Amino acid sequence: MQTNNAMLDWTRATATDVPLLAAMEKAYIECPWSEENLRQSLADENSAIYLLRVNGDVVGYGGVRTVYETAEVYNIAVHAAYRRKGYGTAILQKLEAHAKAQGANELLLEVNEQNEAAVRLYKKQGFTVLSVRKNYYKSGNALVMRCAL
Repeated sequence: MQTNNAMLDWTRATATDVPLLAAMEKAYIECPWSEENLRQSLADENSAIYLLRVNGDVVGYGGVRTVYETAEVYNIAVHAAYRRKGYGTAILQKLEAHAKAQGANELLLEVNEQNEAAVRLYKKQGFTVLSVRKNYYKSGNALVMRCAL
């Protein structure tokens, strides 16, 4: 897959990637996961975290957990310098493909309702709002969104 004429390189994260993932969590996620949470996720056979590299640089990552027919995106982050270039969409599509391969027929996620760019991305990819979780984030409410796969 190519985005903005750059070849995308996907790797499945391992324990050696935990410090990098934790640093990105702290930089880009309002409620970041700890290194221990990340290690537990990587050890969970139902979970996967993918790193996206472009020209050798990690530009973002995404994580998904699949249980039976339902998959849940737990985080997507794109380095600030690489935003608005299609990488968030590419990460989401990678997670969707992983979920389908694991037998999921739906994908769920929570997103801060104030994160307009993310909400727009998810709606563009076919997600609809199921419900609102009041005060889920420090800065406000979460939209619970769903997409059929």
